[in-house]
This record gives sequence, structure tokens and C-alpha cells, in this order.
Amino acid sequence: SHRLDEVTALADRVTVLRDGRNAGDWKGPEITTEKMVRLMVGRDLQKTEIRTAAASEPRLIVKDLRTPRYPDHAVSFSVGRGEIVGLAGLVGAGRTEVVQAIFGAVPRLSGSVTLDGTEIPSGSPRASIERGLFLAPEDRRHEGLITSMCVRENITLPAVKKYCKAGLIIRSQEVVISEKMRDQLRLKTPTVHAQVSGLSGGNQQKVVLAKWLSLEPKCLLFDEPTRGIDVGARAEIYSLMRELADQGVAILMVSSDMEEVLAVSDRIVVMHEGRVSGELLREDASEEEVMKLAVGHA
Repeated sequence: SHRLDEVTALADRVTVLRDGRNAGDWKGPEITTEKMVRLMVGRDLQKTEIRTAAASEPRLIVKDLRTPRYPDHAVSFSVGRGEIVGLAGLVGAGRTEVVQAIFGAVPRLSGSVTLDGTEIPSGSPRASIERGLFLAPEDRRHEGLITSMCVRENITLPAVKKYCKAGLIIRSQEVVISEKMRDQLRLKTPTVHAQVSGLSGGNQQKVVLAKWLSLEPKCLLFDEPTRGIDVGARAEIYSLMRELADQGVAILMVSSDMEEVLAVSDRIVVMHEGRVSGELLREDASEEEVMKLAVGHA
């Protein structure tokens, strides 16, 4: 169970699993939410220092958003200009459904999404793209890329009309922007004409980002941005996110990696079973506080 309140109320003995191993046991009166959270985290609990982000006006505003996954729960929060907001919570909390609904990949049952004062229509990724709102999905191979295409084609696909004349794609223009993005992101590929399926996970993620960065984003939604990526590529993704934020891009990041949430986020919004259970400022955030909100124990 993820519901620690019901565990403390019902269990005679508790075993906590972490990373497939027994992290520890508690019995009877020893069982408390705080002790279970410490075993779930598995490390010394400490606050993490991250970059300083000045307070700014909201750029992305999500108000009373309801998704098909949790139709009875409305979600509201905002992301400021140049701010990185981490969207934390346990698996099944509804985080992915929220970012998909913001982008338009799934319809919103109700609520509104506003970017720079302009409302984004429900269920229209095209409208989001036209307004500078982009999603880097969790499943990059199936939802973020067309693996049968090459790097160049994936990068230019969202705005392919920009590279067309009289209905024909001008390959030379595609090559120019693709090579520019390759160099900017330090994308490791022998050529921009290489098939994207042959790249490593980290470089595939860079291709996903390259196609959006070429369109000058106003707001980026990251869903598990470093899952399945090696340490080196992970550091480069973090650096890129901070650079984008410094340029004024609003960033909303879904992550199940507690260290990542604490290291990258300026502010953390925590979800529990389809609703926002709390928000934490950078200076108040710790693994324990995030976990308490994630399991519904404020």
C-alpha cells in the first residue's frame, strides 16, 4: 500500500521494500509514518541547495484541471517565467495525465490552461505547439520520436512547413537547423541523416528536445526527463533545463526520482491520488517532506 495512514491504522507489522530489497521492518507501536518514510527514502534526509531563481509572474496557469483518470479531482497550480517546478508524487498519482492534458494529448474534462495570458484549447497539441507550449513525454521512443525516421526529420517534423516551398521539403534548410541543434546540444550522432533508433537513450532525448528548442519554447513540460539515461547525459539535460529557465522559459518537470526533484526544482508541487496535496518552496523542501505529501500525510 502507498497509503501510509491505513498502514499505521491496520498493520501489526510492516516491511518496507526499496529497490527490490527489504529496507527494514517495524512492529506494533513502533509503526509510524515518519519511520516508514525514512525507510522508503533510504538515505540520510537532507535539504539540497540548488540555483537561485528570482520570483516572477506566472507564465503557465493551470486552473481547476480535471482529467479522465481522476474526474472528481481538480488540479490548480502555476509556473513562473524562468522557474522550474517539479511535479512529484508516487506512481499512479496522476502526474503524467496532468501534463498530457495541459499539452492537449488527452482531453481536459474541465478547467483551463493559460500561457502568457492566452488560453490553450483542450485536446489540441497543435494549438499548444503554435503557442510555444511543448511536451517531452515519458515514453520518448513511442510518443516523442518516429524511430523509423532520421535525426533531421525528427527535429524538423513539428514545423515542417517552415522548410517547404511549393509543397516540397527543402532538405538543405532542414540540414542547417538540424546541425545547429546537434552542435548546441552536443548530440552524438555520425550525421543528422542517421536513423534515430540507433542512438542511445540520452541522445534520443536530446533529439526530442532539439525539435522543440528549434521552435523557441515559452514553456516546456518534461515527463521523467532522465529515465534510462546515463549519468553524463543526465547532467547535460539538467544544465540545459537551467539554461532555458535562465532565458525565461517556464519548465514543469514530472519526476519519480527524489534526488532529481530536489536538485533541479525551484518549487515542488506534490500530487496524491489525482489532487495537489501540497507545495514546497526550495528552502523548505526535503525528501521527507515531499514523501509525506506524496502519501497523503500532510
